[in-house]
Amino acid sequence: MFASNKPIDPRIKRTLLLIRDALISLMEEKGFDHVSVRDLTARAQINRATFYLHYQDKYDLLDKVVNEMLEEFSTTIQLPPAFEAEDFCLDSDMPPPSFIHQLEHIASNAAFYKVMLGANGLPGFAGRMEQALRDALYHRSSLAQPHDVQLKVPREMIIRYATSAHLGLIMHWLEHDISYTPKYMATQLKRLHMLGPTNLYK
Repeated sequence: MFASNKPIDPRIKRTLLLIRDALISLMEEKGFDHVSVRDLTARAQINRATFYLHYQDKYDLLDKVVNEMLEEFSTTIQLPPAFEAEDFCLDSDMPPPSFIHQLEHIASNAAFYKVMLGANGLPGFAGRMEQALRDALYHRSSLAQPHDVQLKVPREMIIRYATSAHLGLIMHWLEHDISYTPKYMATQLKRLHMLGPTNLYK
């Protein structure tokens, strides 16, 4: 929604945020199918001309908001370009910065993710999040364990398992109103990724 090389006028940015927040709150209340442009403009306290200046219709709004957020989500978990296998801190309990950045992003946009992953959210949204996670975790796995290394479980199964657990923990965090800090949650994610649930029992 804000993707551009040019700085966005603060007044326009504020208007876009008002429209986005209106969409999220209305979806939470009654689901996207029952939201009208009239509802959106009334909730955002703007006129219809202002809405249509930025979006073709409510579907265009939803697409742009979701695509922008998922792009940010994907970016947060990417490893730096020069990252190498030796940079993994396998023996440390310190979570990777990318895990923290991702969870900070989730926390900053908690209302959006709670709605999109909830009963009145967008069908298929969780699948798109999972795909973004799967791509990032596959890249991490390939660096940490090159393809010529013999694994006890096929890599695709490992990634699918890890991805489901990763997203499940994010959803649990959202369902409990972000009751832990991003760093705390990132630490738990690393422990689960490194040790697996069975080895976490004392």
